[in-house]
Amino acid sequence: MKDPEPQRNGSFSDADLAAECTEKHDALLANLPALAAEGLTQAMLTAFQQQIKAFQALPTDENMLYAIGTNTGKRDVALEAARTGLRHAANPIDRAYGDRSPEYRSLAVGNISRKTVPQVLQTLLTVPTVGAAFVNDPKAVAEGFSEARLTALAPLYTALFEWESKMHAAETARTTATRTRVLAYNALNTLCSNYCARGYDHFVEKDQQRAQLFVRNPASEDGSSTTPNEPPNA
Repeated sequence: MKDPEPQRNGSFSDADLAAECTEKHDALLANLPALAAEGLTQAMLTAFQQQIKAFQALPTDENMLYAIGTNTGKRDVALEAARTGLRHAANPIDRAYGDRSPEYRSLAVGNISRKTVPQVLQTLLTVPTVGAAFVNDPKAVAEGFSEARLTALAPLYTALFEWESKMHAAETARTTATRTRVLAYNALNTLCSNYCARGYDHFVEKDQQRAQLFVRNPASEDGSSTTPNEPPNA
């Protein structure tokens, strides 16, 4: 069974989470001398800041969709070129024998515009082999059939296969990037909650104003009971 995709542990957008974490990092850093008693160190906050920047640097879904769209567009151009090339190769056989003849049907190019990419790729491979029988066929040659029409299919296959592969690779990369970004989001959100809880706990009985610096927006909550939602009643 396929593992379920991870879900974000907060409702903030990625950009808003990064902004809030940066704000909390700065508050923690400004109060680091006092928060050393809670186990916070300069090294921990430096790593926190680096984690924020690494999260911000991850490719967004818009970035990945652009890559998919670009490759899909080029795949579609290659697909139409392949269909045109197959029609070009088969037209002399159609003129010589008719589109319902066994000769024409042997090429399997009928309804080429409805064939899927895998079917077109398969046809690009089979037509040169089957079509070789017509290279010296007088009726086909008289209608313009030649070996050149068959050899022209090889680069069309290469181009279509390349862009179809790149499109699928971009789709896979998007899935991987999405999972990576969600896991990074959850890790950053949880870490921020932990550090804010330390700051809040340290100041809540001493300085309510400072304690408020470490109250996280509910939109970013990770469900942990260690993160304060609001100060206790006075």
